[in-house]
Amino acid sequence: MTYRDRARGCLLGLAAGDALGAPAENLTPSEIRRRWGRLTEIEGGGTDDTEYAIFAASLLVRHGHELTSGDVAAAYRAEVIPRVTGPMRGAGFSELGTVEALRRGLAPPLTGLVHSHGWSDGLAMRAAPYGIFCPGDPVEAARLVEQDGLVSGSGEGIVGGRAVAGAVAAAMDGAAPRDVVRAALSVIPADSWTARNVVRACEVLGWMPGTEITGVREAPGTETSGVREAPGTKASGVREAFGTTDDVVEALHEAVVVKHYPWTDIAPEAVALALAAFLAGDGEVEASVTFGVSLGRDADTIGAIAGAIAGASKGEQGVPERWAARITPVTGKCLPVVAGRHVLDVADELAEGL
Repeated sequence: MTYRDRARGCLLGLAAGDALGAPAENLTPSEIRRRWGRLTEIEGGGTDDTEYAIFAASLLVRHGHELTSGDVAAAYRAEVIPRVTGPMRGAGFSELGTVEALRRGLAPPLTGLVHSHGWSDGLAMRAAPYGIFCPGDPVEAARLVEQDGLVSGSGEGIVGGRAVAGAVAAAMDGAAPRDVVRAALSVIPADSWTARNVVRACEVLGWMPGTEITGVREAPGTETSGVREAPGTKASGVREAFGTTDDVVEALHEAVVVKHYPWTDIAPEAVALALAAFLAGDGEVEASVTFGVSLGRDADTIGAIAGAIAGASKGEQGVPERWAARITPVTGKCLPVVAGRHVLDVADELAEGL
């Protein structure tokens, strides 16, 4: 399988997961079950997740491995802010805070620190292009996505983006599902909220990720020492342990969801749930995404992350044809600068030269 095929699968999977999860955003798993039973068909378009991923990809195409947080801030000032004549429809809290900070003349990292939403999953939702750009090199993917994250986030928000970029980089190089999760953990601090949540989610699925990663490089200072291997992650084995998929969903919520918090765009939560969905679906796109959106909360972002990782793993042919047919050029409803772009064209640009 070529990198181009994996890149196309990654961004198609991201867009499909975003669109499938959009109507379930902020709902509980029980409400999703009441409305749809199991949500399997795309009803409408995607959200800011897809548009921001396209914007991130454009930064990589222009700057490559030399990308800096200053380049990202300059792109916001030149391409995003001048087109924001009213509210940024559908934009996340961290991005709204960033636009306001840039308007005030601040520069990164202050633009990601001055607002109170640094832990947002806004970076994680758009991290996939960085993994595409660095196949087999989670360390470099994480380094690059952090440059983006310094503009709009801080702390766990950046950690979550690093984890997703690392996972996609590993999947782009054909890593097995467990090694993909190990790659995500290898580029973030073991004592971070995100890492602890990922490990808890894996425990729910009957597996504790080890420290050995096949075919990918670990970042210094991010060792996941003290974790050990345990058997079983496939969805069938999980269901046998818990009785039903619904029981697994509830167990994952109990393990990582911050129930008292009124918003759902929490990076440590969304990233852990998306990686759990990828494992529960055994890396298959449809199984991973449909499981992911069944978790509710920030369902579009969870679906987008799970779809991106699974799509990078399985390639374009791994994305269901009925879903791929529903993916059209984005409208720019949140980011007018990307209006008219199709994720497949963006994927081809990213894969050129890999």
